[in-house]
Amino acid sequence: MHPLAPDRPAALLHALQEDVLQPRTVLWLNEANLYLLVKDYAAQVSASLQDLLTNQQRGPVLVLGTMWPSFWEKLTECSVEDDDHLDTGMGAVGQLADLAVTVRMPAAFSEPELARAEAVVNSDPRLTLARTRAASGRIAQFLAGAPHLWRRYEQSEGAARAILHAAMDARRCGHGPLLSESFLRVACEGYVDDSTWHSLDEDWFASHLAKLLRPHRQLPGPLMRHRPRPYEPPTDSPLYQLADFLHEKSQATREREHPAPSLWAAAAAHSRTDTDTRELAQTARRLGVVSCEQLYLKAAECGDVSVLRWFTRRLIDLRRFERAEQIIEGHCLDGFLLGELSAALGLAGHYKKAERLARRAYEVSGSRNGQRSLAHHLLTLGMRHSAARIYSWAADTGDPVAARWLTAYHEARGDRSAAERLAHTALTEYGSPSAALALAQLRATAGASNDAQRLCRRIAGHGHTDALVAFARERSDHHDHATATCFYSAAAAAKHPKALEWMSWHREGRGHHQHAEDLAHAAAAAGNSHALHGLAQLRFFNGDIHDAERLNRAAALAGSSSAREWQIRRGFQP
Repeated sequence: MHPLAPDRPAALLHALQEDVLQPRTVLWLNEANLYLLVKDYAAQVSASLQDLLTNQQRGPVLVLGTMWPSFWEKLTECSVEDDDHLDTGMGAVGQLADLAVTVRMPAAFSEPELARAEAVVNSDPRLTLARTRAASGRIAQFLAGAPHLWRRYEQSEGAARAILHAAMDARRCGHGPLLSESFLRVACEGYVDDSTWHSLDEDWFASHLAKLLRPHRQLPGPLMRHRPRPYEPPTDSPLYQLADFLHEKSQATREREHPAPSLWAAAAAHSRTDTDTRELAQTARRLGVVSCEQLYLKAAECGDVSVLRWFTRRLIDLRRFERAEQIIEGHCLDGFLLGELSAALGLAGHYKKAERLARRAYEVSGSRNGQRSLAHHLLTLGMRHSAARIYSWAADTGDPVAARWLTAYHEARGDRSAAERLAHTALTEYGSPSAALALAQLRATAGASNDAQRLCRRIAGHGHTDALVAFARERSDHHDHATATCFYSAAAAAKHPKALEWMSWHREGRGHHQHAEDLAHAAAAAGNSHALHGLAQLRFFNGDIHDAERLNRAAALAGSSSAREWQIRRGFQP
């Protein structure tokens, strides 16, 4: 049997799932890619075929399929581990391919091969004819009607060739096999040159389409009418299919040809399925086409919003800001896109519009990209007052970057109370210590160590000792040891184990040995036994062997593996 209707994958699924197939059935899948590489059916068809082939109670059955090599390569390249293919069912297709026994038909047969098969060739008059007529041993192509089809294509001209080019481009750009008459009528108009266009009569499309449908010597034409079965749902427009050979050939011959704009117009208005619309829109996106807005809008309606987002970004790049905003608000409301649009408007000097959209972006999704980009751009232009207004609004919504910049801004202007108020609000209401850290650094650098210590204690009191230690380490790396000490000291007072360790070494370096030892023991009690071992190492290198051994014993008891290894190397029993 050869399942065809209502369409090939659906017919096959019906036969497989309804137990239509009896044992000893031969299932012929001509152009098997039309069953196995259709996204909406791939997983179901492949899984059902696997069940048929592996379920002993349903056999024996023979599944015989044919397809062009390019489709087989696509099928066998699908890996089950490839996450990109799982969503489209390609993993199941790959598993099915692993079960197949493949018979590869060579593109052409050599003379020695034909000589060895002479008996077989002579036994079939069709093979005999192909043997004598086929050029360069291309038997399979001749049998498939390739010479006739290619000759008809090459001899076509004017409107007939325009229709074929529209069908070829539609297929290679992702449309399914069945093309509606309304699709072809709209799509082919862009492939007709001006001189031909003005010479066409009113019935030009129907007459040239009829020529392409006309068979020749019992061979089908370049286009073939799809005749629905009585039980198939009716269609608004007749459906046609491009000859498989011409589709295969056009993949190479028209690879460098850009589709006419009319193809995208036809795709937006007359694609047969949602999948066809989405595939054509993705191809238009890959080609960078910006003149098919309606196609991108239709694809978004069909479930693929990604192409519309891409198109919106292209509008922003082209400075078509008003239309970009309309699409975002009307079809793909996205705070990040609004933020990008706001940033672009700011760069173009439209500051009021940019600020409005930055606020809108935050309302929609909490995106701060627009407001930060706008404020940064204003700063590069020296417009600090305008940037402060943007940052002020952003800080009121909890933006730590804005709060930190505004804190430094007010501190530099001498408004210390405003700076401290901002830092306190960010810390207590929004849980962000960055503004308070920046203010503490500014005051430590200015010599106001008491103020810096107070701010650091406040930060530690709100549970941000890790931030204090990280900031202290960064200041120490920049050789700002006074600020680092201020931050480490506040974190150590809050019993942060790394801060206690650093302060222990710091006090040891200043000659406060007992204080250093107390801090190291406190660090060990907080879970950082390395502080005791580190202090022991300092004293060992300074020649105080007795203290080094005593501190290492304490470190080993506190769980330091490094201290235990040191004891073993020194000959002590841990």
